[in-house]
Amino acid sequence: MKYLLIKDKGRQLQALIDNIAEFLWNNGNEIYVRTGLDNPREYQDITDRCECIIFLNCSNDLMESFFSYEKKIQPEDTQENNILNKKFVLFFSINGVYCNVVPFPHKIFHFKELSQLELTRFFLWCEDLKLFVK
Repeated sequence: MKYLLIKDKGRQLQALIDNIAEFLWNNGNEIYVRTGLDNPREYQDITDRCECIIFLNCSNDLMESFFSYEKKIQPEDTQENNILNKKFVLFFSINGVYCNVVPFPHKIFHFKELSQLELTRFFLWCEDLKLFVK
């Protein structure tokens, strides 16, 4: 599979990005890493080729805007939010990993905090379930 990993613009947690990319790469996947979707032409090309989009965000406030289905808190009409309706999305937040495959944002894994230790727990869980293995 091909994954687009979009890191948090506010905080540059490069070690966490590297761990996620390494896990996916070591399991036979192709990885693209970007900071947001500011260049629509470039990212349209990448997102067309990727099966999964992964967002890394270190604050809770964006979680609701990405996955909200209520009209009063609908996300803005941005490139990032349009992708959410068309692709499999994983959202790494400070309290867990969410996806859009199951209705609404379904938390598939709980974190105490977004850290190296918690990512290791998540990757071990993924390996046990054979998730993200090509």
